[in-house]
Amino acid sequence: MALTRVQPATWEGQRAWRKTYAEGGHRRRLAALRWVARRLGANSLLAPVPLTAERACRTEQSMINRLAALGVRVPPLLEVGDRELLLGDLGPTLAVACRAQADPQSRRELVALGLRAIGEVHARGGYLSQAFARNLTIRDGEIGFIDLEEDPATMMSLAAAQARDLLFYAHSTARFLSGQPGMHAALLREHLQGVPAAVRAEVARTTHALRWLVPPARLFGGRSREVAEALASLAAACR
Repeated sequence: MALTRVQPATWEGQRAWRKTYAEGGHRRRLAALRWVARRLGANSLLAPVPLTAERACRTEQSMINRLAALGVRVPPLLEVGDRELLLGDLGPTLAVACRAQADPQSRRELVALGLRAIGEVHARGGYLSQAFARNLTIRDGEIGFIDLEEDPATMMSLAAAQARDLLFYAHSTARFLSGQPGMHAALLREHLQGVPAAVRAEVARTTHALRWLVPPARLFGGRSREVAEALASLAAACR
């Protein structure tokens, strides 16, 4: 993927964000990740082919327009350039909101709200780029989606792209419910019961392929442990 930089800006007195795209990215690492995903049969983890700055910018425009046409809350395109976009503000990210929320029940409701919003995108035939909690926003109880410079459908089926959204979201939200044993898995299980069989199968297949990571990842702290907790939740949800 192209390198991106996001800086605060204003547009007609309103808060906005200027996003610029540059050449670069971790091409070798992405190629290695695609090779591993193919070896594991985890289609939903295939990394999109790295794009030039111009193509990444056009891809984000296309993703925003496509999702907006489906009625999804995405940033308005205020200004458009070859390597730069001025985007409207959708509020703080869901990750920030979850970290700021001390009440466990309120954190659970935030995670559930994000999951329902992703489900609504999928029900309309859409999918996202990287559905991490940091790429979801919340304002007045409404979830929005940002950072849409990748189009997973260039590498995988719709079912795999939607499964990818759920896998990324699970990975990024498990830590917010770590003090409520079984709650994260319960939310995922309830959601998976209502998704198409092809999406559920993709989630189950990828979770099964990565199951061996759970024991060693739990030995470490930080991100590694978060991966372990997310995979454990997904495994429990897929049973």
